[in-house]
Amino acid sequence: MKKLSVSILYAILSVAPIAGAQGDIAAQVVPQVLSRSPEEIRPWRAPVFADQSAALGYNESAFSIPKGMEKQVQFWIDVYTKYTTEQGVIHDAENVETVYEIVDLKGLKTEREKQKKVDEVKKIIAARLSTPEEGERLRFQLGQKDRMQDAIFYSGRYLEDMEKIFRDSKVPVELTRLAFVESSFNIMARSKVGASGIWQIMPYTARPYKMISPVVDKRNHPLEATKLAAKLLRQNYSMLESWPLAVTGYNHGPTGVLKMTKSYETRELGELIQNVRSRKSFGFASRNFYASFLAALEVEKNANKYYGSVVWSKPLPAQDLKLPVSVKYKEIVSWFDGDDSKAQVYNPHLTHKARKGHPIPAQTVISVPKDKYNVALISLARKDRTVAMEDKKGR
Repeated sequence: MKKLSVSILYAILSVAPIAGAQGDIAAQVVPQVLSRSPEEIRPWRAPVFADQSAALGYNESAFSIPKGMEKQVQFWIDVYTKYTTEQGVIHDAENVETVYEIVDLKGLKTEREKQKKVDEVKKIIAARLSTPEEGERLRFQLGQKDRMQDAIFYSGRYLEDMEKIFRDSKVPVELTRLAFVESSFNIMARSKVGASGIWQIMPYTARPYKMISPVVDKRNHPLEATKLAAKLLRQNYSMLESWPLAVTGYNHGPTGVLKMTKSYETRELGELIQNVRSRKSFGFASRNFYASFLAALEVEKNANKYYGSVVWSKPLPAQDLKLPVSVKYKEIVSWFDGDDSKAQVYNPHLTHKARKGHPIPAQTVISVPKDKYNVALISLARKDRTVAMEDKKGR
């Protein structure tokens, strides 16, 4: 088997492209998951969203652009297709389509240098605006073009399985594309506020489902997290009875969205976003979450139109294995020929504590390379027999 070229960066960063009202540089830098190698590449296919009559709340217009949000969606399409991560735009945080200037960051190596340039341009723009309030609404948005192209590539490893999970859960398949907004399909995505994995699930959301232990965090397992995301989206829809509201609730919290619909006597997301009073409790990220999802949906669906030729990664050549006995992480790494980074890519749900030597308990499901599966089974069988003999002696 050819070896994957792996480069993982463990920065604890806000990974969403719509992080924070101020849109500062540090909040928008996303670590790359892997470098790609030619042997990983396979043809990309356009998504197929047909045959969803059984999906919850589904119809042909379920994900059409809500009235009043057209310019907002176009702004995010531009972010995903026009500007790379070496540039960005300074715009009005409340009227995102009002773009004042494109900022070129090429050649600036550090976040500090980039932030300094953004601040300088903001200051110049603020000086020529009519009111101080307009200046306070200035926001920088980093471009996402190259990141979206990478995300489409890496989505090839998981997206087909994710689509099956959503179909089986009777949740619209289009919603798998929320992962582009949440993490750019970076399985190592971690946010400063505690969200984790490609679905950016918070700890308090995952704990009732027993997804987190000292050594295993299933929020970081792409498919286990997808199962929970499908469940959460179903719950949101059951409460809000609207996919625009339910998707917004994934970011803002469904209870908060429900309260707003009652307070402002509207179930139209476009009206909520335009309601000036609601903005006090409806932050920039929440107001733009559904628009950025629709933009990602449009861009990925028509990737060849926006980017020319695009490709997918092949699925990882992995096979799941349920541990019959407790093992240490170093033994798992041995089944990857000592390649720790590769072991992490296959098993992002094993925590830092596990990697530092805390025993990984029996019944934990791990992934190993297919060509090492029998080697791992033999090793575990020997270990199992040894443990059984020691238990027998101890009686």
